[in-house]
Amino acid sequence: MWKFLFFPAGLGSMESGSHYEVLGVSVAATAEEIKSAYRRLVKYHHPDSLLAKKDRATAERIRQINAAYAVLKDPQSRREYDRQLHSSRTSPCPQPTGSPRETVSHEAIARAAWIRQVYTPLNRVLGPLLSSLKPQLNALAADPFDPDLLQSFADYLEECAQKLAQAQQIFGRLPNPSSLGGVASRLYYALNHLEDALEELQYFPLNFDDRHLHTGQELFRRAGGLRLEAMEAYAKSSP
Repeated sequence: MWKFLFFPAGLGSMESGSHYEVLGVSVAATAEEIKSAYRRLVKYHHPDSLLAKKDRATAERIRQINAAYAVLKDPQSRREYDRQLHSSRTSPCPQPTGSPRETVSHEAIARAAWIRQVYTPLNRVLGPLLSSLKPQLNALAADPFDPDLLQSFADYLEECAQKLAQAQQIFGRLPNPSSLGGVASRLYYALNHLEDALEELQYFPLNFDDRHLHTGQELFRRAGGLRLEAMEAYAKSSP
């Protein structure tokens, strides 16, 4: 399953940690070092381990580890992440020019950047994608065995996969600020549900089992609900 890093509120120092810091490796780490660190951490935080039974945050920690590894294990996504990381660290910080109330906080800057570069464009992609399945299922219902309808459905799923990949890329542009952790976590799970839904729907043309369509539709519905929850959480977090 696809994973990307988000930082839920309340995780202490992890709120500002990079993917490298999550895995405990340097930015110059080799692919093998990253893989070894990932395997070690996953084993250490495994749900069946003694630590997991004592630490309620372990499940969240596992998600962070998986998300960080998903980015760093792929050379292309790692290069893009390194570029963004370098840019964020070399950008000059704003200097105070007035009273403390007039000084823009780092959190406010991160929040504005995340809304502009992630939240807004991601919702533009997710909205049409989430509402697109029902018309396709209605068309397919006319004759699920019709070759033309099946081909049209397959083409639709391929188009959805491309849009989902675009949405995932948008979501991975920046780590979310801590004040929007709840928003990011809901969008994160919405994207995961969509990925699972498309995988499920792709089985239908292979065996014509309606359960794949019903499961896919239910996963789409859950993803839509999570997106609405994200929007509500965003509205509540607005100053």
